[in-house]
Amino acid sequence: MEKTKENVYELMQSKYIHKQKTSNTDRLQLNIRSFADKTYLTVGENCVLNCTINMGDCHIDIGDRVMINDGTTFFCVNGISIGNDVMISWGCTLIDNNSHSIISSERLKDTVVARQEYEAGTLGNNTDWSTVKNAPIIIKDKAWIGFNSIIMKGVTIGEGAVIGAGSVVTKDVPDYAVVGGNPATVIKYTT
Repeated sequence: MEKTKENVYELMQSKYIHKQKTSNTDRLQLNIRSFADKTYLTVGENCVLNCTINMGDCHIDIGDRVMINDGTTFFCVNGISIGNDVMISWGCTLIDNNSHSIISSERLKDTVVARQEYEAGTLGNNTDWSTVKNAPIIIKDKAWIGFNSIIMKGVTIGEGAVIGAGSVVTKDVPDYAVVGGNPATVIKYTT
């Protein structure tokens, strides 16, 4: 069988993604940097994923009735868990890692080989993730993340929480809290 963009997509959908038939991932762009024979993404029922997911050897778990809009990008090397009935607006970023070490001598290799990897289509494949801080992101049921928000590594967003548009979330958000700003702080509570 000739390899085409369409049948590569079908292989990705069947081999690396476990999704319920009621969910739509037609506009999902999944970029896996290190392939193993495993499921990388689990998607529940009645979800719509219009986003880009860039991931290493990790797992993303998405519950039921989750809507992730256009322009939202995930960068995952540890793990991301999203509960049920969650809405993530357009233009958001969820990143469970620092992307590079904060120590200049440790990230030197990244700068030296970046152009070569970019041209070869392997950008990030040879990153030494042991020097990069990472922690899982957890988004609990019924949360709503406003457009252009950034959710950083190690954050748990509580049940029913609302993240105001353009917020940068660097710390845990309590259940039913409404937060906003950079860094995001509690504005009030909702039900």
